Amino acid sequence: MNKTTAILLAAGKSERLGKMIPKPFLQLGGKAVYRYSLDIFLAHPQIDAIILVVPWHLLADEQNKIKKESFTKPIKIIAGGETRFESIHNALKEIDNKVKNVFIHDTARPFISKKLIDNCIAHITKYLAVTCAIQSSDTLVNAAVNSSPDSYPDRTKVLRIQTPQVFDADILKKAYALALKENKTNFTDDSSMIHHFKLTPVFLIPGCANNFKITYPNDLPYAEIMLKKNKLIDN
Repeated sequence: MNKTTAILLAAGKSERLGKMIPKPFLQLGGKAVYRYSLDIFLAHPQIDAIILVVPWHLLADEQNKIKKESFTKPIKIIAGGETRFESIHNALKEIDNKVKNVFIHDTARPFISKKLIDNCIAHITKYLAVTCAIQSSDTLVNAAVNSSPDSYPDRTKVLRIQTPQVFDADILKKAYALALKENKTNFTDDSSMIHHFKLTPVFLIPGCANNFKITYPNDLPYAEIMLKKNKLIDN
């Protein structure tokens, strides 16, 4: 059986959100933002284990919370690093050689769906690196703020990468080893790192506009509206 582990990232600093509390731990609809992703992955029958990466200063509290609950699959909570790269690298050290596939998801995207996970799993059987992506609804420009544009790319050919992403475990570990060896650890996501080192083609599948990342101050109120809308639809 192909074992699949999900790494859920909840160790970001939330600098752009302007909050003292890391955004995965802000309250949304009565529970922490990160719990939405955790609950989705817990409920998915093809996810065998979960590694939740949290800020070091919240590690003990979150471990104690998890101990008080009963889950159907293993959950390990570990401390993240100063960067996304360090956090995922810490998590990869916890994955044994029996794991075939590794999901990575930003828990600041609380509206991940089972459908997105299903689609990732359906394609990782054929490809070794799969990521969600959506088209841009805005005009795009190559430029810096307070400057003149260099060019206007065709937005139909430029996609916005999302998580979840899923990778062959060996490929992902090799990418991190190469990044450390060459001191190139500033990648903004793992698909770009695998593409950079030419380890395997990255396959893009449709993401979802609702699967947005809480990043700026207005995103949290919008997420509350989205949550209420979804509850009304479910009822």
